[in-house]
Amino acid sequence: MSFSLKHRDRQPELMDNPALDELQHRHALRGLRRVNAFSRSTAILWPTICEVAQWHSEHPGLSERPGHLGLPERPGLPGRPVRILDIACGGGDLAVNLASRANRSAIEVEIEGCDISPLAVQLATELATQRQLDNVQFVLVDAIHGELDGPYDIVMCSLFLHHLPEDEVRCLLLRMKELATHRVLINDLRRTRLGYALAWGGCRLLSRSSIVHTDGPLSVRAACSLGEVRRFADECGLTGATLTTHWPQRFLLNWKAS
Repeated sequence: MSFSLKHRDRQPELMDNPALDELQHRHALRGLRRVNAFSRSTAILWPTICEVAQWHSEHPGLSERPGHLGLPERPGLPGRPVRILDIACGGGDLAVNLASRANRSAIEVEIEGCDISPLAVQLATELATQRQLDNVQFVLVDAIHGELDGPYDIVMCSLFLHHLPEDEVRCLLLRMKELATHRVLINDLRRTRLGYALAWGGCRLLSRSSIVHTDGPLSVRAACSLGEVRRFADECGLTGATLTTHWPQRFLLNWKAS
């Protein structure tokens, strides 16, 4: 490795090119599904969803943050589904897997995934239809600047933070904090030498897409260190957020709204 990982190095990724050929884009998104499955992203986020669902079951008739966002208090009725927003959902595999797992566990959830890519939203919707899920939907919207039907109990994003420059990282965290009544969850890559090696090898092992082969290692170079993530969280008022590390070279930022 002839370059340094001491600082973030954001290079243009092929997946972010709006002129990307649709067939190549589809192939890349399917490859990323396999990468996400190998990385066990669902397992990283699932315990917090269970915790929030348990809170709802123990506090019927209560709202976690009444009057939040200046909206009328929305009672937490017994059996009310846990509302989850998945920002930059991509091909929808994470939202779909979480919805499927919730159904198997008899946990009521309503998951809304949003993405700025029309093709990603289309593929995500197709995946939900194939799995016969009616508790997950996908919408085309810019999550930082667009209109969303908040608030949500949980606002999460996975593998999105590393795409953003510092000013947009702050905008994203502030928006997530604004929309979340209970938890903010951010699952992303760690900028480490081991993470780079795993991305280089794993993307080639799990996908035949040349786009995934290129973008995977670039994503690690653009990722934040744990210290940088902590700094962003503190600057945006996510006080008390916990940072945990997970295989393979992932981190989870978990902030509980007060």
